[in-house]
Amino acid sequence: MVNSARETSSPILRRQVQRSNIRACGVRLLLALLLSNCVGAVAVEFRQPNAIVILTDDQGAADAGCYGAKDLQTPAIDGIATRGVRFTQFYSAAPNCSPSRAGLLTGRYPMRAGLTGNAASQPGGHGLPAEQITMAEMFKAAGYATAHIGKWHLGYTPEEMPNAQGFDHSFGHMGGCIDNFSHFFYWQGPNRHDLYRNGKETHRPGRYFADLMVEEASRFMEENRGRPFFIYFALNMPHYPYQGDEEWLEHYKDLAYPRNLYAAFLSSCDDRIGALLKKVDDLGLRERTIVVFQSDNGHSVEERA
Repeated sequence: MVNSARETSSPILRRQVQRSNIRACGVRLLLALLLSNCVGAVAVEFRQPNAIVILTDDQGAADAGCYGAKDLQTPAIDGIATRGVRFTQFYSAAPNCSPSRAGLLTGRYPMRAGLTGNAASQPGGHGLPAEQITMAEMFKAAGYATAHIGKWHLGYTPEEMPNAQGFDHSFGHMGGCIDNFSHFFYWQGPNRHDLYRNGKETHRPGRYFADLMVEEASRFMEENRGRPFFIYFALNMPHYPYQGDEEWLEHYKDLAYPRNLYAAFLSSCDDRIGALLKKVDDLGLRERTIVVFQSDNGHSVEERA
């Protein structure tokens, strides 16, 4: 999706021009998607397809069974590859978190999207400029219900948080990472709680964050199954802290450290992807739902990882 609004010296005018073209661009995009899936069909119900973009955090390019990993169990991710198209010549927009997400959501190079480094992880910090047009805004203009669920890390001001960037519904953390049980950001003091629903802080202490994500996405799909929807399902896994399920920690106990912890967390992530896709099936939506899966930027080399 390429953002191609006319250039103008005024950010306000540029925003108006961009918005005036959103609906037309969104409709053309969706028609193209529909037609690409309908070639050769005799009779097709004209309904816009649902779209779910699943984004993992700091997952290595080869770290899934379908990409050759021999020491990892990733059946849900592998299933997406088996049923769809697996890309082998593909690059994310940037080698770090926020710019790659900005590229994904705007369809622009990070420099043109206005974000070349990581956004702030504390309230009041800036990220993706509000005048940028996001994928969510295009889907919303085309009549979709839109949801952000999971990690944001694209701005911690009201005008740059998800509800101001095209998302009808938002649930997740605004900063770069959280503890998966307390939902606190511990890595750049002072420590602070970071869990929000539609811009308002919410508390679910003790609940595993990925499970909360699946519950939130499931509820959103149930409530919007009668209309097309777009879900940006931005997992915080397998970004540190590595907090995998006990069964996976046991399964990978013989792997060398820290691969054992990473592997357990990644397989725990795969389980939640499987749960999300099962909900799509349970609602009878598989045949009219496009699922896109990718990692944000490849494996981390940070000392905490």
